Amino acid sequence: MNSHRYSSRWVNMKKKRLIASALLSTAVLSGCTVTLAQPYDAELYKNTEDFYKNAATLLLKGERASPVSKQQLSTLRAKDARQHPGHFSRFQAEYDELLVESNTLILRALTNAGALSEPGKQLHARVEQSLEEQLGNQCDVLQRDFPDADLTTRNYVDLKCLVSRWQHEHQQASYQVLNKAIWQNRKNTLFDSILAIQAAAANTPSSRINP
Repeated sequence: MNSHRYSSRWVNMKKKRLIASALLSTAVLSGCTVTLAQPYDAELYKNTEDFYKNAATLLLKGERASPVSKQQLSTLRAKDARQHPGHFSRFQAEYDELLVESNTLILRALTNAGALSEPGKQLHARVEQSLEEQLGNQCDVLQRDFPDADLTTRNYVDLKCLVSRWQHEHQQASYQVLNKAIWQNRKNTLFDSILAIQAAAANTPSSRINP
C-alpha cells in the first residue's frame, strides 16, 4: 500500500510538471516573464550526481537487508525487530546525511538564482519548519507560496521532501522495518527524480524567458 501511494505521488508530481509546461507556453504567448530551470552549473550537476550515489547506496542497503514480503515481515517478533538489519535505527544517520546534502543543493540553487534574499530565506525556513514538524506533505503548499522560485530550486525542494517522506515512512512502519518492494519502488522514484533534474539542467540555456 505504501509503495503504491508513493508511486501515485510521483505520478502526480510528473503531471504537475506537464501542467507547468502547458502554462509556460501560454505565458510566453501572452508576453509574461516565466521562471525556468537555471543555466547549467557544473558544480551543482556534480553535487546532484553525488547525492544520487549516496541515496542509491542507502536504498540498495535497505533492499538487501529487508524482508522479501509483507508476509515475511509479519513473522518478525517485536523484541527482535531492533536487531534486524533493516531496522530504522540502522538507517537514521544516513537519512539525516541525505537531508543535509539536499539542503546544500537547495542553498546552491538559491545562490545561483540570486535568491538568498528575504523570499529565498523564507522559502528555506518554511521547508525546514515543515520537515521538522513531519509535514512533508506540505511541500506542494510551499511551492505555491513561492511562485517566483525557479524550477531548479523547486526540484531540489521536492527532492528534500522525498527523503523526508522516506525517513518518516520507515520510522512509522511496522516494527520500523520495510519490505523489499518499498525499497525497490524508492530506487525507481530516485532515478526518475534525478534524471528529470539533470535533464532540465542540461537542456536549459537560460533561467528566464523574456519575450
